[in-house]
Amino acid sequence: MPSSAPLPPAAFPRNTSQDPAGASFWNGLDERPGAVAGLVVAFTLLRLLLAATAPLLPQEAYYWTWSLRLDWSYFDHPPLATYAIAATTAVLGQTAFAIKAAAVLWSIGWNVLWARLILDMYGDRHLAFWSLAALNLTLMFEVFAIGATPDGPLVFAWTGAIWAVWRATRSGAAGWWLAAGVFTGLSWLSKYSGVLLLPVVLFFLLASPQQRHWLRDPKPYLVAIVAVVVFLPVLIWNAEHDWVSLAFQSTRRLGEMGGFKPRYVGLLLATQLLMLTPYPFVIAIGALVRGVRHWFDEATDDRARLLLLSAIVPIALCLVLSLRSIVKLNWLAPAWWSLIILGVRHVLAGTGGRRRLGRGLASSAALLLALGVAVSIPNLPVPGDLNSWSGWPQAAAGVERALIAERAHGKEVFVFSPNYKISSLIRFYLPGHPRTYAQDIYGDRALQFDMVPLDSDLRGATGLLVVSDQDQSQLDLKRLQPLFERIERVDVATVEAFGRVTRRVEIYRCTNYRGHPRRPAAPVAS
Repeated sequence: MPSSAPLPPAAFPRNTSQDPAGASFWNGLDERPGAVAGLVVAFTLLRLLLAATAPLLPQEAYYWTWSLRLDWSYFDHPPLATYAIAATTAVLGQTAFAIKAAAVLWSIGWNVLWARLILDMYGDRHLAFWSLAALNLTLMFEVFAIGATPDGPLVFAWTGAIWAVWRATRSGAAGWWLAAGVFTGLSWLSKYSGVLLLPVVLFFLLASPQQRHWLRDPKPYLVAIVAVVVFLPVLIWNAEHDWVSLAFQSTRRLGEMGGFKPRYVGLLLATQLLMLTPYPFVIAIGALVRGVRHWFDEATDDRARLLLLSAIVPIALCLVLSLRSIVKLNWLAPAWWSLIILGVRHVLAGTGGRRRLGRGLASSAALLLALGVAVSIPNLPVPGDLNSWSGWPQAAAGVERALIAERAHGKEVFVFSPNYKISSLIRFYLPGHPRTYAQDIYGDRALQFDMVPLDSDLRGATGLLVVSDQDQSQLDLKRLQPLFERIERVDVATVEAFGRVTRRVEIYRCTNYRGHPRRPAAPVAS
């Protein structure tokens, strides 16, 4: 039976007294009818504008190529993000806007779930408004809201699972445990890290005296059972492909880790500070520290306990991993939203809370605006490979000219590059989106490119090699000499900004491909 006892007083009760003079603007902002809905609509319209103008990123192009060949799952990640791209491009066409529209849709979903969770837990529209404002003004969630990657559906499904668990423990209805299982399964269909939801739920039921009775009830175990059923497409695909994807994201990742390198912990904190922007990061860390302290003081309630565990489990794992390996920017995507909600609640409970939130979030908005302006500058000259989006329409135009020239002589021709991201971008920008290849052509591992059989036996065909000035595109042409009869440069595409060359792409004609033993033409299992 669900616990009928009222929740204990919140660790950080909301201050209901009036804010001091000068805060009337912030007071009125969140008290208007439909303020939360209006906030979500405003951010959605902004994202649609950005989706229509922002350049396509390499990783987005890579996931888009998967959508051209739908499968149960894929080598790098499960399929949910790609299924969404397939849906939006089927409706809107094969455009950058259509690809990014998939991310915008996920952002609408997670905003609705955030609002619903806050209102169900706290019944506080002011908290819902300011929490959504803070969350949507982080660089992390803005990037995922217009960048079509697996992180968008992961945040949606993770939030939904936490919300459903909360509703299940309050109502006792089996339907909410089923919903938690569906959301958990969707998180697994997004990224394998969604499996961390299971220990989050288990630790919550163990940690709360009011919830431990659920461990003797069969309903919570529906979460794992239903999640596995939802996850079956990925299990089927892995079974047919020697479990390569699960191995790649588990044992192979662990095997690639180096020795003890604590400096990676500092790098992790610095990158998360950037991704959240400073003000949300500070209030999130404050919420984490206070939450842990109050936990041990037994001065917390189930709402804070569930939200804290939702963040603590992935953060603890990433901190451990960062002792030996670099933790990527996006790995903590599902961790921060719950801490930001708790942090906003704490600020609102203090004197002048709305005014302080308004000023702090204004700094986040200014930072996001500056970054948005920078990214909008065509061919932005930045160090290293930070600008990964410039120059590819021009490079694809050069490749198209070379393709036309070779086909005019009746030759079979294919396009490849030393990096799967470059190959994906070239395919997107080529008219008709013909298939491109990557480093699989000369025997190096190329992730999902390895899993798709050749369209035909390419031996004897001419390859057009696309090489850029990026570090990830470096290739010693001597490696290719045994595979081709002759290699010669046929074109160079360059783009400039502020008097500097910001992208240089070279195109080589590689005649009479002899094939490679690691790249047979025979189909793989599918």
